[in-house]
Amino acid sequence: MSELITSKNLEQVIEKNKLIKDDILRLTNDFTVRFNKLGVTGQDKLSFSVLKENHLIQIPIDDEYWGGAIITKGSIKIPVINTAQPRVYQYFVAWHEIYHLFYDLSLRDETHNIAVDMDLNERRADYFAAKMIFGNVYDYYYSLDDEDFIDRVIKCMDVYKAPYKAVLIELFEEAVTKYNDLDLKEKILEHFDNKPENLVQKFIDLELDAELVKPSYVVSLGRLEKKIQSVMKENPDVSHHKDNYQFLLTLKNKIKKGVEGLVK
Repeated sequence: MSELITSKNLEQVIEKNKLIKDDILRLTNDFTVRFNKLGVTGQDKLSFSVLKENHLIQIPIDDEYWGGAIITKGSIKIPVINTAQPRVYQYFVAWHEIYHLFYDLSLRDETHNIAVDMDLNERRADYFAAKMIFGNVYDYYYSLDDEDFIDRVIKCMDVYKAPYKAVLIELFEEAVTKYNDLDLKEKILEHFDNKPENLVQKFIDLELDAELVKPSYVVSLGRLEKKIQSVMKENPDVSHHKDNYQFLLTLKNKIKKGVEGLVK
């Protein structure tokens, strides 16, 4: 992820977005043409579908700050998502990792490209994720009848399946760069560093599906199980395929037992 974003550096983030906006919009169009030929409309389903085609590993890790990564070995790139984080973060991380998987110049070659500005690169990944997730969130925010600012933001989270800060950053950018909406700008700055506590209860109170702000704890090892089963069938006399399969099953069982300790 990019640098820690707070109310103090939020305007600097928007300035960085201005520098990369045209390029990121070009990449979102490219992604739609190249990777969504079936016209999938659910952005959350689309991102996971594309990552699964690239052997996505989903494992719960007890670390609230680690959302995911692209693990590289030579020319092989494997995406990983932490399913112990609430689904709303997983969806954003999925798009963030799609940027790295397909468009990150530092991961394009086997050799790390030190010419890439890594801070700006992470901002590009976050901005790509935001542009893949959000539609016209500014107009949606103002279409809501709620007088309470936080209730409106939570309803934006629900509609776009986006994290709290991602909603505020998108609203802030529209308020500052497009509408000169000083009232909304001040409200965002006032609440930006204070994410509401107990989002699950707030979703319930607003009659929204609270599963969005809960972890999924999915365990999936990226089609490895089926791949090993396939080579075992093709080469029944090769013993190390059987050893690999047994090791994978043991690992999977260990992870699942570990999940039991995470579920509260």
